[in-house]
Amino acid sequence: VAYRCSFRVTEAAYAIERAMDIMAQKLKMDPAEFRMKNLIRREQFPYTSAFGWVYDSGDYQTALKKAMETVGYKQLRDEQKKRQDAFKRGETRELMGIGVAFFTEIVGAGPSRNCDILGIAMFDSAEIRIHPTGTGICRLGTKSQGQGHETTYAQI
Repeated sequence: VAYRCSFRVTEAAYAIERAMDIMAQKLKMDPAEFRMKNLIRREQFPYTSAFGWVYDSGDYQTALKKAMETVGYKQLRDEQKKRQDAFKRGETRELMGIGVAFFTEIVGAGPSRNCDILGIAMFDSAEIRIHPTGTGICRLGTKSQGQGHETTYAQI
């Protein structure tokens, strides 16, 4: 697997994004446009997925539009088309690829009954107590997957 993250996430995201690209191609739609049409709209929140997950908020269309504007997506597609045409005429052997992906994952996972993945209850917690003297105690509960929690917490 060419992706590094906790098991399940990146592999599943890759499969979903690849399926989105294939569907966009079959429908003769731009991959970004296809994703835009299928993102949860701001007015649909809170949104309950087919699996029962509740998405509390978001503005995915605005986020995707801003990302496309930031990278000059339309200009990149124009450049890609020119290169494809030059390739077809035999003027170059270089092609240009453009990847589009949009991924949302639960963070700060909620109750273990909803976030149990392969028997690993994905539940994060934090409790902060401030003593009248001004000292504090912070108790944290997280599942580390290589992010360096131990180092970060020790530094804090």
